[in-house]
Amino acid sequence: MARFSRWARAGLDSSYVKRLAKNLVWLICGNFGALVIGFFVNAYLARKLGQNAFGIYNYAQTIALYAAMMVDCGLNVYGNRATARDPARAGQLLINITAFQLILGTCVVVLSVSAVHLFPAWPADVSPVVVVSLLWLFPFALNIEWLHLGFQKMRAVALGRLIQHVVICLATLLLVVDSGSVVWAPLARLIGGVASAGWLLWRLPSGILGAAKMRLRQTVGYIRSSKWFWMSSLFVQIYHGSDILILQMTRSPAEVGQYSAGFRLMSMGIAVIALINVWMFPILSAEYGRDPGVFRHLRKLYCATAGVISGIILGVGLPLAPKIVLWVYGDEYRNSMPILQILMIAAAVLTINGALSQPLLAAGSESGV
Repeated sequence: MARFSRWARAGLDSSYVKRLAKNLVWLICGNFGALVIGFFVNAYLARKLGQNAFGIYNYAQTIALYAAMMVDCGLNVYGNRATARDPARAGQLLINITAFQLILGTCVVVLSVSAVHLFPAWPADVSPVVVVSLLWLFPFALNIEWLHLGFQKMRAVALGRLIQHVVICLATLLLVVDSGSVVWAPLARLIGGVASAGWLLWRLPSGILGAAKMRLRQTVGYIRSSKWFWMSSLFVQIYHGSDILILQMTRSPAEVGQYSAGFRLMSMGIAVIALINVWMFPILSAEYGRDPGVFRHLRKLYCATAGVISGIILGVGLPLAPKIVLWVYGDEYRNSMPILQILMIAAAVLTINGALSQPLLAAGSESGV
Protein backbone atom coordinates (compact mmCIF):
# COMPACT_ATOMS: atom_id res chain seq x y z
CA MET A 1 0.00 0.00 0.00
CA ALA A 2 2.84 2.39 0.87
CA ARG A 3 4.53 1.65 -2.46
CA PHE A 4 1.26 2.30 -4.31
CA SER A 5 0.86 5.60 -2.42
CA ARG A 6 4.37 6.73 -3.36
CA TRP A 7 3.80 5.79 -6.99
CA ALA A 8 0.44 7.63 -7.05
CA ARG A 9 2.03 10.84 -5.72
CA ALA A 10 5.16 10.65 -7.89
CA GLY A 11 5.70 13.76 -10.05
CA LEU A 12 2.81 15.68 -8.47
CA ASP A 13 3.14 18.88 -6.44
CA SER A 14 2.31 18.40 -2.75
CA SER A 15 -0.29 21.20 -2.71
CA TYR A 16 -1.89 19.69 -5.82
CA VAL A 17 -2.06 16.28 -4.12
CA LYS A 18 -3.62 17.86 -1.02
CA ARG A 19 -6.30 19.54 -3.13
CA LEU A 20 -7.06 16.28 -4.92
CA ALA A 21 -7.22 14.44 -1.62
CA LYS A 22 -9.53 17.05 -0.08
CA ASN A 23 -11.92 16.82 -3.02
CA LEU A 24 -11.86 13.02 -2.86
CA VAL A 25 -12.55 13.00 0.88
CA TRP A 26 -15.59 15.24 0.39
CA LEU A 27 -16.92 13.01 -2.37
CA ILE A 28 -16.30 9.85 -0.36
CA CYS A 29 -18.12 11.25 2.68
CA GLY A 30 -21.07 12.56 0.66
CA ASN A 31 -21.36 9.49 -1.55
CA PHE A 32 -20.96 7.07 1.34
CA GLY A 33 -23.77 8.75 3.22
CA ALA A 34 -25.94 8.82 0.09
CA LEU A 35 -25.11 5.17 -0.64
CA VAL A 36 -26.06 4.01 2.86
CA ILE A 37 -29.34 5.94 2.72
CA GLY A 38 -30.05 4.70 -0.82
CA PHE A 39 -29.34 1.14 0.30
CA PHE A 40 -31.90 1.49 3.09
CA VAL A 41 -34.51 3.10 0.81
CA ASN A 42 -34.06 0.36 -1.80
CA ALA A 43 -34.50 -2.42 0.77
CA TYR A 44 -37.49 -0.61 2.30
CA LEU A 45 -39.22 -0.25 -1.09
CA ALA A 46 -38.57 -3.88 -2.03
CA ARG A 47 -40.09 -5.12 1.22
CA LYS A 48 -43.03 -2.69 1.42
CA LEU A 49 -44.04 -2.80 -2.24
CA GLY A 50 -43.57 -6.51 -2.85
CA GLN A 51 -42.28 -8.08 -6.06
CA ASN A 52 -45.05 -6.88 -8.40
CA ALA A 53 -45.15 -3.22 -7.37
CA PHE A 54 -41.35 -3.08 -6.98
CA GLY A 55 -41.04 -4.33 -10.57
CA ILE A 56 -43.45 -1.64 -11.80
CA TYR A 57 -41.52 1.05 -9.94
CA ASN A 58 -38.17 0.01 -11.43
CA TYR A 59 -39.67 -0.23 -14.91
CA ALA A 60 -40.98 3.34 -14.61
CA GLN A 61 -37.63 4.55 -13.29
CA THR A 62 -35.85 2.97 -16.27
CA ILE A 63 -38.14 4.84 -18.67
CA ALA A 64 -37.41 8.07 -16.78
CA LEU A 65 -33.67 7.45 -17.13
CA TYR A 66 -34.00 7.03 -20.90
CA ALA A 67 -36.02 10.25 -21.03
CA ALA A 68 -33.26 11.95 -19.04
CA MET A 69 -30.75 10.85 -21.68
CA MET A 70 -32.85 12.69 -24.26
CA VAL A 71 -32.88 15.83 -22.11
CA ASP A 72 -29.20 15.59 -21.24
CA CYS A 73 -27.93 15.35 -24.85
CA GLY A 74 -24.43 14.91 -23.40
CA LEU A 75 -24.46 18.57 -22.33
CA ASN A 76 -23.81 17.89 -18.64
CA VAL A 77 -20.52 16.11 -19.32
CA TYR A 78 -19.63 18.66 -22.00
CA GLY A 79 -20.34 21.53 -19.60
CA ASN A 80 -18.25 19.81 -16.93
CA ARG A 81 -15.26 19.51 -19.26
CA ALA A 82 -15.64 23.01 -20.72
CA THR A 83 -15.88 24.59 -17.26
CA ALA A 84 -12.81 22.69 -16.05
CA ARG A 85 -10.80 23.89 -19.06
CA ASP A 86 -12.01 27.50 -19.05
CA PRO A 87 -13.92 28.64 -15.92
CA ALA A 88 -14.54 32.05 -17.54
CA ARG A 89 -17.11 30.38 -19.84
CA ALA A 90 -19.14 29.04 -16.91
CA GLY A 91 -21.88 31.70 -16.97
CA GLN A 92 -22.58 31.32 -20.66
CA LEU A 93 -22.54 27.53 -20.40
CA LEU A 94 -24.89 27.63 -17.42
CA ILE A 95 -27.62 29.77 -18.92
CA ASN A 96 -27.62 28.05 -22.33
CA ILE A 97 -27.45 24.46 -21.12
CA THR A 98 -29.98 24.85 -18.29
CA ALA A 99 -32.50 26.76 -20.42
CA PHE A 100 -32.25 24.25 -23.27
CA GLN A 101 -32.66 21.25 -20.96
CA LEU A 102 -35.65 22.82 -19.21
CA ILE A 103 -37.39 23.48 -22.52
CA LEU A 104 -36.60 20.00 -23.83
CA GLY A 105 -37.66 18.38 -20.54
CA THR A 106 -40.99 20.20 -20.64
CA CYS A 107 -41.58 19.00 -24.20
CA VAL A 108 -40.75 15.39 -23.29
CA VAL A 109 -43.09 15.42 -20.28
CA VAL A 110 -45.99 17.04 -22.18
CA LEU A 111 -45.63 14.70 -25.15
CA SER A 112 -45.30 11.64 -22.92
CA VAL A 113 -48.33 12.48 -20.81
CA SER A 114 -50.38 13.21 -23.94
CA ALA A 115 -49.31 9.92 -25.50
CA VAL A 116 -50.24 7.99 -22.35
CA HIS A 117 -53.76 9.47 -22.40
CA LEU A 118 -54.33 9.21 -26.15
CA PHE A 119 -52.64 5.86 -26.79
CA PRO A 120 -52.66 3.79 -23.59
CA ALA A 121 -49.62 1.53 -23.83
CA TRP A 122 -49.54 0.22 -20.26
CA PRO A 123 -52.00 -1.27 -17.78
CA ALA A 124 -53.86 1.12 -15.50
CA ASP A 125 -51.53 0.42 -12.57
CA VAL A 126 -48.37 1.20 -14.58
CA SER A 127 -49.28 4.44 -16.40
CA PRO A 128 -49.52 6.77 -13.36
CA VAL A 129 -46.19 5.49 -12.01
CA VAL A 130 -44.52 6.22 -15.36
CA VAL A 131 -46.04 9.71 -15.56
CA VAL A 132 -44.95 10.67 -12.03
CA SER A 133 -41.48 9.26 -12.72
CA LEU A 134 -41.14 11.49 -15.79
CA LEU A 135 -41.71 14.61 -13.68
CA TRP A 136 -38.19 14.01 -12.35
CA LEU A 137 -36.95 15.55 -15.62
CA PHE A 138 -37.55 19.05 -14.22
CA PRO A 139 -35.16 18.82 -11.25
CA PHE A 140 -32.81 16.87 -13.51
CA ALA A 141 -32.61 19.84 -15.89
CA LEU A 142 -32.09 22.25 -12.98
CA ASN A 143 -29.42 20.12 -11.35
CA ILE A 144 -26.18 21.97 -12.14
CA GLU A 145 -23.88 19.47 -10.48
CA TRP A 146 -21.85 19.46 -13.68
CA LEU A 147 -20.89 23.12 -13.13
CA HIS A 148 -19.67 22.54 -9.58
CA LEU A 149 -17.73 19.49 -10.79
CA GLY A 150 -16.07 21.62 -13.46
CA PHE A 151 -15.04 24.10 -10.76
CA GLN A 152 -13.89 21.09 -8.69
CA LYS A 153 -16.15 22.25 -5.85
CA MET A 154 -16.66 18.73 -4.56
CA ARG A 155 -17.99 19.89 -1.19
CA ALA A 156 -21.09 21.38 -2.81
CA VAL A 157 -21.57 18.24 -4.92
CA ALA A 158 -21.18 15.89 -1.95
CA LEU A 159 -23.62 17.83 0.23
CA GLY A 160 -26.08 18.07 -2.67
CA ARG A 161 -26.12 14.29 -3.07
CA LEU A 162 -26.47 13.78 0.66
CA ILE A 163 -29.36 16.27 0.86
CA GLN A 164 -31.10 14.56 -2.04
CA HIS A 165 -30.97 11.10 -0.45
CA VAL A 166 -31.97 12.32 3.01
CA VAL A 167 -35.05 14.02 1.55
CA ILE A 168 -35.87 10.96 -0.60
CA CYS A 169 -35.60 8.74 2.47
CA LEU A 170 -37.88 10.90 4.60
CA ALA A 171 -40.42 11.30 1.80
CA THR A 172 -40.39 7.56 1.10
CA LEU A 173 -41.00 6.69 4.76
CA LEU A 174 -43.92 9.14 4.86
CA LEU A 175 -45.52 8.28 1.52
CA VAL A 176 -44.85 4.59 0.82
CA VAL A 177 -46.59 2.24 3.26
CA ASP A 178 -47.70 -0.72 1.10
CA SER A 179 -47.94 -1.96 -2.50
CA GLY A 180 -50.89 0.35 -3.15
CA SER A 181 -48.73 3.43 -2.65
CA VAL A 182 -46.26 2.57 -5.42
CA VAL A 183 -47.16 5.79 -7.29
CA TRP A 184 -45.73 7.81 -4.38
CA ALA A 185 -42.28 6.23 -4.63
CA PRO A 186 -41.23 8.25 -7.71
CA LEU A 187 -42.79 11.35 -6.11
CA ALA A 188 -40.36 10.94 -3.21
CA ARG A 189 -37.51 10.86 -5.70
CA LEU A 190 -38.88 14.01 -7.36
CA ILE A 191 -38.94 15.85 -4.03
CA GLY A 192 -35.35 14.82 -3.34
CA GLY A 193 -34.27 16.00 -6.78
CA VAL A 194 -35.85 19.42 -6.20
CA ALA A 195 -34.04 19.75 -2.86
CA SER A 196 -30.67 18.88 -4.41
CA ALA A 197 -31.16 21.21 -7.39
CA GLY A 198 -32.14 24.04 -5.05
CA TRP A 199 -29.01 23.54 -2.94
CA LEU A 200 -26.70 23.57 -5.96
CA LEU A 201 -28.34 26.69 -7.39
CA TRP A 202 -28.00 28.41 -4.02
CA ARG A 203 -24.28 27.56 -3.95
CA LEU A 204 -23.59 29.27 -7.27
CA PRO A 205 -20.79 31.86 -7.14
CA SER A 206 -22.22 35.38 -7.00
CA GLY A 207 -22.21 37.21 -10.31
CA ILE A 208 -21.50 34.09 -12.33
CA LEU A 209 -24.09 34.94 -14.97
CA GLY A 210 -22.75 38.47 -15.47
CA ALA A 211 -23.58 39.51 -19.01
CA ALA A 212 -24.33 35.94 -20.11
CA LYS A 213 -27.25 35.62 -22.52
CA MET A 214 -29.12 32.79 -24.16
CA ARG A 215 -27.78 32.28 -27.66
CA LEU A 216 -29.30 29.60 -29.86
CA ARG A 217 -26.21 29.39 -32.05
CA GLN A 218 -24.02 28.70 -29.02
CA THR A 219 -26.40 26.05 -27.74
CA VAL A 220 -26.37 24.32 -31.12
CA GLY A 221 -22.58 24.42 -31.02
CA TYR A 222 -22.59 22.83 -27.57
CA ILE A 223 -24.89 20.06 -28.79
CA ARG A 224 -22.69 19.43 -31.81
CA SER A 225 -19.62 19.09 -29.60
CA SER A 226 -21.41 16.99 -26.98
CA LYS A 227 -22.79 14.34 -29.34
CA TRP A 228 -20.08 11.84 -28.41
CA PHE A 229 -20.81 12.30 -24.72
CA TRP A 230 -24.49 11.73 -25.42
CA MET A 231 -23.82 8.60 -27.46
CA SER A 232 -21.51 7.25 -24.76
CA SER A 233 -24.14 7.86 -22.05
CA LEU A 234 -26.88 6.37 -24.20
CA PHE A 235 -24.96 3.17 -24.90
CA VAL A 236 -24.14 2.82 -21.20
CA GLN A 237 -27.82 3.24 -20.37
CA ILE A 238 -28.80 0.66 -23.01
CA TYR A 239 -26.28 -1.70 -21.44
CA HIS A 240 -27.49 -0.74 -17.98
CA GLY A 241 -31.27 -0.63 -18.34
CA SER A 242 -32.64 -2.19 -21.54
CA ASP A 243 -32.91 -5.55 -19.78
CA ILE A 244 -35.63 -4.24 -17.45
CA LEU A 245 -37.61 -2.87 -20.41
CA ILE A 246 -37.35 -6.20 -22.24
CA LEU A 247 -38.36 -8.14 -19.13
CA GLN A 248 -41.40 -5.92 -18.62
CA MET A 249 -42.59 -6.76 -22.14
CA THR A 250 -42.05 -10.51 -21.81
CA ARG A 251 -42.28 -11.42 -18.11
CA SER A 252 -44.55 -10.85 -15.14
CA PRO A 253 -44.07 -7.88 -12.80
CA ALA A 254 -42.96 -10.31 -10.08
CA GLU A 255 -40.07 -11.52 -12.24
CA VAL A 256 -39.16 -7.92 -13.05
CA GLY A 257 -39.14 -7.26 -9.31
CA GLN A 258 -36.78 -10.20 -8.69
CA TYR A 259 -34.40 -8.96 -11.36
CA SER A 260 -34.66 -5.35 -10.17
CA ALA A 261 -33.69 -6.41 -6.65
CA GLY A 262 -30.38 -7.80 -7.92
CA PHE A 263 -29.95 -4.89 -10.31
CA ARG A 264 -30.30 -2.32 -7.54
CA LEU A 265 -27.66 -4.06 -5.44
CA MET A 266 -25.32 -4.21 -8.43
CA SER A 267 -25.84 -0.48 -9.02
CA MET A 268 -24.67 0.20 -5.49
CA GLY A 269 -21.62 -1.95 -6.15
CA ILE A 270 -20.52 0.19 -9.09
CA ALA A 271 -21.13 3.40 -7.12
CA VAL A 272 -17.47 3.28 -6.10
CA ILE A 273 -16.15 3.54 -9.65
CA ALA A 274 -18.84 6.14 -10.39
CA LEU A 275 -17.37 8.16 -7.53
CA ILE A 276 -13.89 7.85 -9.05
CA ASN A 277 -15.29 8.90 -12.44
CA VAL A 278 -16.90 12.00 -10.94
CA TRP A 279 -13.68 12.92 -9.15
CA MET A 280 -11.25 12.26 -11.99
CA PHE A 281 -13.08 13.55 -15.07
CA PRO A 282 -12.78 17.33 -14.44
CA ILE A 283 -9.20 16.84 -13.23
CA LEU A 284 -8.24 14.95 -16.38
CA SER A 285 -10.03 17.54 -18.53
CA ALA A 286 -8.13 20.40 -16.90
CA GLU A 287 -4.73 18.66 -17.01
CA TYR A 288 -4.94 17.39 -20.61
CA GLY A 289 -4.00 20.76 -22.12
CA ARG A 290 -2.06 22.04 -19.11
CA ASP A 291 0.42 19.22 -18.34
CA PRO A 292 0.41 16.05 -20.50
CA GLY A 293 2.80 14.35 -18.07
CA VAL A 294 0.41 14.75 -15.15
CA PHE A 295 -2.47 13.64 -17.39
CA ARG A 296 -0.67 10.39 -18.29
CA HIS A 297 0.20 9.70 -14.67
CA LEU A 298 -3.38 10.28 -13.52
CA ARG A 299 -4.65 8.03 -16.31
CA LYS A 300 -2.41 5.18 -15.12
CA LEU A 301 -3.55 5.74 -11.54
CA TYR A 302 -7.16 5.67 -12.74
CA CYS A 303 -6.72 2.32 -14.52
CA ALA A 304 -4.89 0.78 -11.56
CA THR A 305 -7.66 1.83 -9.18
CA ALA A 306 -10.32 0.39 -11.50
CA GLY A 307 -8.43 -2.91 -11.62
CA VAL A 308 -8.38 -3.11 -7.82
CA ILE A 309 -12.11 -2.36 -7.58
CA SER A 310 -12.94 -5.00 -10.21
CA GLY A 311 -10.87 -7.53 -8.29
CA ILE A 312 -12.78 -6.79 -5.08
CA ILE A 313 -16.14 -7.12 -6.88
CA LEU A 314 -15.19 -10.53 -8.30
CA GLY A 315 -13.18 -11.84 -5.36
CA VAL A 316 -15.37 -10.66 -2.49
CA GLY A 317 -18.77 -9.62 -3.85
CA LEU A 318 -19.36 -12.67 -6.05
CA PRO A 319 -19.16 -15.35 -3.32
CA LEU A 320 -21.08 -13.18 -0.82
CA ALA A 321 -23.93 -12.34 -3.23
CA PRO A 322 -26.41 -14.99 -1.93
CA LYS A 323 -25.98 -13.86 1.68
CA ILE A 324 -26.33 -10.21 0.68
CA VAL A 325 -29.66 -10.88 -1.06
CA LEU A 326 -31.10 -12.74 1.95
CA TRP A 327 -29.90 -10.09 4.39
CA VAL A 328 -31.26 -7.13 2.41
CA TYR A 329 -34.50 -8.46 0.91
CA GLY A 330 -35.40 -11.62 2.79
CA ASP A 331 -36.34 -15.09 1.56
CA GLU A 332 -39.01 -13.71 -0.81
CA TYR A 333 -36.23 -12.58 -3.19
CA ARG A 334 -34.19 -15.81 -3.11
CA ASN A 335 -34.35 -16.06 -6.92
CA SER A 336 -32.34 -12.83 -7.12
CA MET A 337 -29.17 -14.61 -5.93
CA PRO A 338 -27.86 -15.88 -9.31
CA ILE A 339 -29.04 -12.66 -10.95
CA LEU A 340 -26.89 -10.58 -8.62
CA GLN A 341 -23.85 -12.81 -9.26
CA ILE A 342 -24.17 -12.40 -13.03
CA LEU A 343 -24.66 -8.66 -12.66
CA MET A 344 -21.56 -8.41 -10.48
CA ILE A 345 -19.49 -9.84 -13.32
CA ALA A 346 -21.03 -7.19 -15.58
CA ALA A 347 -20.18 -4.53 -12.97
CA ALA A 348 -16.51 -5.57 -13.02
CA VAL A 349 -16.46 -5.22 -16.82
CA LEU A 350 -18.21 -1.85 -16.62
CA THR A 351 -15.64 -0.65 -14.09
CA ILE A 352 -12.74 -1.39 -16.45
CA ASN A 353 -14.66 0.14 -19.35
CA GLY A 354 -15.15 3.38 -17.41
CA ALA A 355 -11.45 3.65 -16.61
CA LEU A 356 -10.59 3.26 -20.30
CA SER A 357 -13.28 5.55 -21.74
CA GLN A 358 -13.28 8.50 -19.32
CA PRO A 359 -9.72 9.68 -20.17
CA LEU A 360 -10.60 9.51 -23.88
CA LEU A 361 -13.66 11.70 -23.32
CA ALA A 362 -11.68 14.10 -21.13
CA ALA A 363 -9.04 14.47 -23.85
CA GLY A 364 -11.55 15.25 -26.61
CA SER A 365 -11.65 18.48 -28.59
CA GLU A 366 -14.55 20.90 -28.83
CA SER A 367 -15.61 19.54 -32.21
CA GLY A 368 -15.54 15.89 -31.21
CA VAL A 369 -13.70 13.31 -29.19
